[in-house]
Amino acid sequence: MRIDIWSDVVCPWCWIGKHRFQRGVELLGADAPPLEIHWHAFQLDPDAGPAPVPLRDAYAAKFGGPERTAQILGQTQATARAEGLPMDFDRGQVRVTTLPAHRLMWLAAREGDAQAVQAVGEALFRAHFAEGRNLADPRTLADAGAAGGLEAARIETMLASDEGLAEVRAQIGQARALGITAVPTFVIDGRYAVQGGQAPEVFAQALRQAAAEPGPAPAAGDAACGPDGCAV
Repeated sequence: MRIDIWSDVVCPWCWIGKHRFQRGVELLGADAPPLEIHWHAFQLDPDAGPAPVPLRDAYAAKFGGPERTAQILGQTQATARAEGLPMDFDRGQVRVTTLPAHRLMWLAAREGDAQAVQAVGEALFRAHFAEGRNLADPRTLADAGAAGGLEAARIETMLASDEGLAEVRAQIGQARALGITAVPTFVIDGRYAVQGGQAPEVFAQALRQAAAEPGPAPAAGDAACGPDGCAV
């Protein structure tokens, strides 16, 4: 069964949703179908550039001040930690473009396997949310790539060129063409869409339905920013 996931590496609910999806698969036990997972790029903040801006400052400008920002980050962090994820918004996170990180994911898919992509994606989430590292910094990207078995020299060569840029932009364009406006979005077998960091039981039920009911199905979820994903 094919799973297409649109995600951004600075989306907290994408990290939460990734782990909840995995738990949903585990809930199926022996009934879980073999999965072919494909990760696709999405940019929550396409206007972000390579120069780092303190994340709290960027959020304060977007959400109406530091108090509202602290509330949003605190609630999200608490949810992530309840899932066992070491999210820590006191690590000095910065707002930067995620295009280089998505290109790294593309490289992992091209030159590695599904396990390599999963490892690189997890390393990028952890670098941003748990360690406060700059996802546009080549050193951060080299470390994340190493988690998936990619050589630092190969990553450096890619970053020094436009390699993978057209492909990543095509993934982002495909999301627009499909009407995807919030992430994470999980498209199951090309027929069922589950949007947001839903409960594991929701993912398990969607997988169960996709396996049992061939044919088109409606999308599930909404475009809110919160448990149902991060909207642009």
